[in-house]
Amino acid sequence: MIFKNKTSLLLVMLIAATFGIAGVSEAGKPSVGGPCQKCHTAQPDAVRGNLGKVSPEFNTLQVSAGSLIWIVKYDDKTSVIDGDQTSGAEKLKELPSGKEILVSYSGGEAKPLATEIKVKQPYKVPDEQKITNDEVVNLVAMGPEKGGYTLVDARPTGAYLGGHIPTAISLPFDSFEDNCTTVLPPDKDRLLVFYCGGPT
Repeated sequence: MIFKNKTSLLLVMLIAATFGIAGVSEAGKPSVGGPCQKCHTAQPDAVRGNLGKVSPEFNTLQVSAGSLIWIVKYDDKTSVIDGDQTSGAEKLKELPSGKEILVSYSGGEAKPLATEIKVKQPYKVPDEQKITNDEVVNLVAMGPEKGGYTLVDARPTGAYLGGHIPTAISLPFDSFEDNCTTVLPPDKDRLLVFYCGGPT
């Protein structure tokens, strides 16, 4: 093949390079998704994210790691660890979609086979740090100044705009580190009350 000018040659080289790179794009794909990135970093041979669909017919499960969906095979040897209970892969049918999981796998990124799946457990807040609904109602009735509190809605902004507890300020969990110094009061002795949309 003869090229009439350098531009045509350069264009063909770019197209060839693009297809060559696309063939090996599996290596290094994102393996930690969404809110998990706040506390966790990538681990070799593991993907951490939200559980998607589980297909018992094909022995596969989906794991959402940000904008990427991993398809991971599982078999009879795959163990599922949910709290202090270890089960076989049949436990996957009981897990709700969206549950945060850590999947350790063999076979590399191209053909991952789950060896172990750990289910994230809800964070346990010590009893002395909890506040009852009635106590929140009483505080809100007094107002932030008289009650000496700051009420923080940690849900996403859209949920806050859809409705929130009166006097609450918005500080979504995903942007906490970026905005906490400007949103939270400088007085470290002030009562802070956080609420979200469910167990974390």
